[in-house]
Amino acid sequence: MDKKGKALEAVAIIMALTILGFFLVSTYMQECKSNKDCSENAYCGVDHECHNYPDKIVVKQNNFLPAAIVLGVALIAAAYIFKGGMKLPFKKY
Repeated sequence: MDKKGKALEAVAIIMALTILGFFLVSTYMQECKSNKDCSENAYCGVDHECHNYPDKIVVKQNNFLPAAIVLGVALIAAAYIFKGGMKLPFKKY
């Protein structure tokens, strides 16, 4: 193997060890891995830190009736058009 091959091999090994080191340090720095690692009034978040449960849970009331009406009308219109009941001005017959 020539000098370039050995240098490339050394650089690849150094980069692999550096990435492994960063991975191990980031894993070690995590406060929690599951909810069992936190107190009873806290949970483990995505950022691997313990967060307290919220005091008040806010549930926003949603009204999907207008969206359902628009979707229903669009489906009925599409079925009517595909059945051939409506002549479209841009379509050649």
